[in-house]
Amino acid sequence: MAFLEETGQALLNPLANLWNSFVEVIPGLIGALVVLLFGYLVAWIIGFVIKKLLKKAKLDQMVTKRKTVKNITGKLELSALLGLIVKWYVFVLFLTPAASLVKLPALSTFLNSAALWIPNLIAAVLIALVGLIAADYIYEKISGTKTKKSALIASVTRIIVVVFTLVIALNQMGIDISIAENSLLIIIAGIMLALAIGFGLALGKELRPTVKKMIKKI
Repeated sequence: MAFLEETGQALLNPLANLWNSFVEVIPGLIGALVVLLFGYLVAWIIGFVIKKLLKKAKLDQMVTKRKTVKNITGKLELSALLGLIVKWYVFVLFLTPAASLVKLPALSTFLNSAALWIPNLIAAVLIALVGLIAADYIYEKISGTKTKKSALIASVTRIIVVVFTLVIALNQMGIDISIAENSLLIIIAGIMLALAIGFGLALGKELRPTVKKMIKKI
C-alpha cells in the first residue's frame, strides 16, 4: 500500500509543480499583455500623427525626385515609412516593462534583447534613407555641372556614398562586415586613384599649350 502511495505521489508531484508554475506565471503574462496592448495603442497613435504631419509638410513630394529612394521604398510613401518607424520605436519602449512582469527567464531575456536591438535597426534604416538622399543630391549637383566625364564622376560618387552608407547602417545593426568593409575600402581606393590619374592626364593635356606659351615667354 505504501508503495502505491509513493508511486502515485511521484507521478502527481511533477504535474502539481507544473500547475503551480503555470498559475504563478499567468498574472505576469496577463500584465505583460496589457502593457504591450497599451504600448501598441500609444505607438499607433503617435505614428499616425507623425505620418499626417509629414504628409502636410509635403515630404513625399520632395522625395519623389530622388530615384534611389523611390526605387527602394517602392509604392510606400516616405511619410508612411517614417510613421511606421516611429510607431515601432515607441512600441519597443514598452517591451522592457512588459518583460519585467513575465516570470519566464527565456521570454524575459528575449524581450529585453529585442528592446535593445530594435532601436539600432530603426537607426540603421534612418541612416540608410539619409545616405541615399545625400547620394542622389550629390549625383545631381555633379552631373549638373555638364563638364567632361561629369556623368561618370557623378555615378561613381553616388555608388561610393551608397556603399559607405550601407556599411554604416549594417554596423549600426550589429552585423560584423569587417572583411567586406576592408575589401570595399581597397576597391574604392583603387577607383579614386584611377579617377585621380585620369584627371591628371586630362588636365595635363589641357594645360600643355598654356605651359608651352609660358616657356616661350621665359
